[in-house]
Amino acid sequence: MRYGVPALLLGWLLTFVLFCLGLTVGTISFTGGGSGLGWYFLPISLVYGFPVAAVIGLPFAILVAWPLRRLRKQWMHVAAHALATGIAFWVVVTALGGWTDAISSACIGLFAAACAAIGRAVVIPLVARRNARPSQPPTGPPTAIPAP
Repeated sequence: MRYGVPALLLGWLLTFVLFCLGLTVGTISFTGGGSGLGWYFLPISLVYGFPVAAVIGLPFAILVAWPLRRLRKQWMHVAAHALATGIAFWVVVTALGGWTDAISSACIGLFAAACAAIGRAVVIPLVARRNARPSQPPTGPPTAIPAP
């Protein structure tokens, strides 16, 4: 398999947009719409989250994907991205919020893992397969070509 830059960028961007969309829906549902922002939170989270996602999220996606580049089973890639992203989010949010918020940080980690899994699963068809499975060598005696 060849490491595809278009697939990487599309998966990263889709993961980022899904996370911001889910963050907006979560904010609206948990505050009951009383935060005053409503759907205006989506463009704010996209604008302020993009530099963070570009500086931290994209290199993280590359670090997770790099060791997997020779692995043919794409669903293993999806699971690896989900697991790595979920654990990283859980560790960071728990470290920032303390162990008392471990349940809420686990929910945020699960949500980030789901976004990463969806983002990676969507780009499965875009992955270029450069090293196809080698064909089996012929077995048995060579066959004669019939004369016309």
